[in-house]
Amino acid sequence: MGLVRRQTAEVTRQADPGTLQDRLADPDPEQRRRAALDLDGHAEAVPALLARVPAETDLAVRDAVLTTLAAIDHADVAAGLVPHLSSDDAALRSAVAGALSAMPASVPALLPALLADPDHDVRIMTAMVLADLPHPGAADWLAEIVATDRHANVVAAAIDALLPMAGPQHAAVLRAAQERFPKDPFLHFTIDAALPALAEVEA
Repeated sequence: MGLVRRQTAEVTRQADPGTLQDRLADPDPEQRRRAALDLDGHAEAVPALLARVPAETDLAVRDAVLTTLAAIDHADVAAGLVPHLSSDDAALRSAVAGALSAMPASVPALLPALLADPDHDVRIMTAMVLADLPHPGAADWLAEIVATDRHANVVAAAIDALLPMAGPQHAAVLRAAQERFPKDPFLHFTIDAALPALAEVEA
């Protein structure tokens, strides 16, 4: 998700929250975008903003809605966004993953369920969320996916997310992943390329 930059002139709220929520359905996308940004900090607008996420057709407006929701970073917001990780709309899935990755306060509580989701695509999206989540436990959660997930594509996504933050302590879990998926050439290539760098960090 491309975070929307708020211009100074836009930050000044010109309407009450109720009016701004009504403007989320305005025919003019610029009015919808401004309304979404001006609802920043209004927790009472969360239901209206969440309802707008799947309904919005303008990408700039949707990014504004998600930017405001991510800034609120509340459990109700995270719970309302998570179902879109299994959407048939790839752009929506990615945009929501970007929003969730900016919500370190509320996303961790949802991770046990997400990591155990029966849909491997949801688990892949969870790895994408963890790749950018500013939380000290992100690397540990990714290492858990690498160590325990039974789907090669999920493990590959987790490895891709983990490598930028990986250290020598992750070498063993990466080697173990190679052993668990002996017939996956991409996984082997990725891990073989990463291990020398981890050894250099240790040295």
